Amino acid sequence: MAWRPKIERVLWYAAAALCAVGMLGWLRAIGIWYQYWDLPRSPDPARGNIYPLNIHGVLVYQTLKEQLHRERWEFWSMAVAGCGAALGAFHKWITQNKSQAGSE
Repeated sequence: MAWRPKIERVLWYAAAALCAVGMLGWLRAIGIWYQYWDLPRSPDPARGNIYPLNIHGVLVYQTLKEQLHRERWEFWSMAVAGCGAALGAFHKWITQNKSQAGSE
């Protein structure tokens, strides 16, 4: 049974690392939002700025490329953080089952 504590430790570190990376990605996604303050306030079809984005009540128009870039950062950072949270929950489940099995 010497392998079990090692797996628990690896799960804990993997969960913490994934959550940290996911949160850093989420902060980057927030940074992308604030880079968009300089976008035009009205649609500009000639430049491709036709996709609306509401930044705290200020409506700006972005290109499709800018929109997809921001959405990918948001999606993947939350997906990575969610995987980290799932690993953390799995780690907690394993350690609780281990402590219950040891008390019986």
